[in-house]
Amino acid sequence: MARNRVSRRRRAGAVAAALLVFAAATTGTAQADPAAPTDLAPLPGDDQSMALAVNESGVVVGTSSAGRDPRLDHPVRWDPAGHATALPTPGAAQGQARAVNSHGVAAGYVLTPTAAIPARWDAAGQPTLMELPPGYHNAMGEAISDTGVVVGEWLTPDDLEHPFRWDPDGRVTDLGTLPGDTWCIATGISADGTIVSGLDTNPVKAHSVRWVNGGPITDLAPTAWASANNVMNRDGTIGGHLTDVEHGTSAPVTWDRNGVLHRLDWPSPHPSWLDQVGPTGYVTGSGYLYPPDRDSVLWDPDGNVDVIDGDIAGVDSNGNAVGASQNRATVWYENGNIVRFGILPGGSYSKAEWITDSGYVVGSANTTGYKTHAVAWKLR
Repeated sequence: MARNRVSRRRRAGAVAAALLVFAAATTGTAQADPAAPTDLAPLPGDDQSMALAVNESGVVVGTSSAGRDPRLDHPVRWDPAGHATALPTPGAAQGQARAVNSHGVAAGYVLTPTAAIPARWDAAGQPTLMELPPGYHNAMGEAISDTGVVVGEWLTPDDLEHPFRWDPDGRVTDLGTLPGDTWCIATGISADGTIVSGLDTNPVKAHSVRWVNGGPITDLAPTAWASANNVMNRDGTIGGHLTDVEHGTSAPVTWDRNGVLHRLDWPSPHPSWLDQVGPTGYVTGSGYLYPPDRDSVLWDPDGNVDVIDGDIAGVDSNGNAVGASQNRATVWYENGNIVRFGILPGGSYSKAEWITDSGYVVGSANTTGYKTHAVAWKLR
């Protein structure tokens, strides 16, 4: 395995060849804006929308919003054609849909005048609200497995933030913290529902943690000074950072499904950040490889790092990455081709945030009046 090398693979290759994947592309010649996005428009009466998750079938969930200060969020789901459906918020006027599984079941929360309550919406849009234990409050669902398990965080009766697990049968479990610590959040759950990732902290340092098969909390780097996790893929691979010794340099790492640590190449003493872990172990992020500029980077499954000329966000199983360059949503294909997408009428920019293996790309774009809408493209 090649290690400790940085490839400046600033992919500027043949745009025209990549355009062939678009059913909606114009003719065989390359255009400045090769494909207009599908507008994932807000619900009637709202003026902005935001995508927060997409599944392989092209179902997108997020928020439809009105106003600015205060902003009123409403949970919404868009089908692959871009049609919006309002998700009910029983007993509340606001909410967010923050995650969606392979079956189209969404998770998030509804916001009452006094508290946030986790919600799960089935594929038909019917809601179920989590019954909170006595004294627990301000709870939010953050991720959902294909088995219907929702994880998130809540405040305990002592106003301490703890992670919870909510099973389809209605059972809810406080996942707790490492011994002696008081604050922890859940950051993800695997598709099969067996692995939950989390971040546990105390006043001195943080720890990357996980729970397997409902078991006790486990520190993923017990011999390190500190660790953290930011992202998790559907397989259970966790991406984060590790600091070996006090006052040492924080380095990007992943933990595979078995909890084995893998260090990512980062030949720089300066900070890095991780954005997403793809289904096969590609990782996107950014950092200061060559200060003062902040570089967008892509790590392959072996941990080798490539510099991307743009603002990278998501990646699929094959290493095809999405983000933005020159104010346009962009795909950097593993074969070296680049495609820059179009914008909404009256808008000036677009950005892609996710790419699925089935070819859905989801992100955002602005409109006339600088309103932001969720948008989508279909590659194939």
